[in-house]
Amino acid sequence: MGLVLVGLNHETAPVRLREQVGFNEEELYKALHQLIREEVLRELVIISTCNRTELVAMATDDDAGEALLASFLAKRAGVPVSEIREHVYVFWGLKAVEHIFRVASGLESMVLGEPQITGQVKDAFDFAISAGTAGNRLSSIYRHTIQTVKQVRTQTEIAKNAVSVSYVAVELARKVFGELKGRRALLVGAGEMCELAATHLKERGVDAVDVANRTLSRAEQLAGRFSGSPYSLGNIRDALSVADIVVSSTGSPDPVIRRSDVEAVLRSRKAVSLLFIDIAVPRDIEPEIANLPGVFLFDIDDLQKVIEVNREKRKKEAEKAAVLISKRVREYEKWRRMQDVNPMIVELRRSVEAMRKEEMEKSLKHLHGCSDEVKKELDRLSYSIMNKMLHQPITELKRAAREENLESGLVSFFKSIFKLNG
Repeated sequence: MGLVLVGLNHETAPVRLREQVGFNEEELYKALHQLIREEVLRELVIISTCNRTELVAMATDDDAGEALLASFLAKRAGVPVSEIREHVYVFWGLKAVEHIFRVASGLESMVLGEPQITGQVKDAFDFAISAGTAGNRLSSIYRHTIQTVKQVRTQTEIAKNAVSVSYVAVELARKVFGELKGRRALLVGAGEMCELAATHLKERGVDAVDVANRTLSRAEQLAGRFSGSPYSLGNIRDALSVADIVVSSTGSPDPVIRRSDVEAVLRSRKAVSLLFIDIAVPRDIEPEIANLPGVFLFDIDDLQKVIEVNREKRKKEAEKAAVLISKRVREYEKWRRMQDVNPMIVELRRSVEAMRKEEMEKSLKHLHGCSDEVKKELDRLSYSIMNKMLHQPITELKRAAREENLESGLVSFFKSIFKLNG
């Protein structure tokens, strides 16, 4: 029985295909049970995110398993198998294990090193386990995957340097203020970028996130989620008077925060520093405010420069992570080989122990009247002899497994002389 993985992602398939082969939770349950009923599959996990769909299976036949999974994806996408094959990738055995390790560690993500994929992979395996389609083999790969991710996160800095605008905005705030607890943020605009920045700021300890927006109802809705207060753009000075961090992205053709607004606010503010992060194009904030005392201003170009530097740092850390993952794959292979040997060792000990007991019973029949003490000593002696005789064969089997030399001839030899079934 072999491991096979068939998938497609943002690099191999257009969005029109990716959206067709994605799964919600109900569809995922049905798909798992539909496929697992096929005779060729023994275990199955489906990893489905906005950027990838991957089917991971233990199959009794590699080629048949791969063909079944590719056909399933084609049918779900509503395209011929020949077309889906232009966009899928296939991995078998240890290459599949390595791919799973890389995906879960963020090395195959659109945003290199992003941590969300770890949770998505974990959820996929947990779902399959609870659905009863992931057995011992895939569960063991899952455990090794989580261990690998932990090592990647602790032994490299692949996730440390921000490579998205919203994350960089938060990192800049931390560089200016250090600890963000007790700080108050202001969103100018209520679009997706501002919302992401608000989420990250709140996670980093900001007390509240106020929202200033053209539509007050939208400002009220968003501010309510982040313990903040809503403002109209006409009251921007009131909002600025209590803010420490301002993130702006309105889409306005003209500046919504002018130098005169900031000058007026600075005269009445108790706080010394005021950070502006302008991620709008055209810019929302007049660049002249950067010359005011205590004011820090970063625009989208500044953020992109930070992102590029951080992206290069992540690439270097990804190289370290790749080396670590390769090592973890080799460790998994040795562990897997030992799992193949262990049943044989158990059977070997069981078989020899049965012989020992049989011969002990024969001997005791001829030793009439011997004391219990003598019987115990004979039992101890025979057990000791058995262990010493088995020590070298078992040691040799384990050594062969560790050194990847567990050839079928050696296995057959042990099965033959000890009459093993495993």
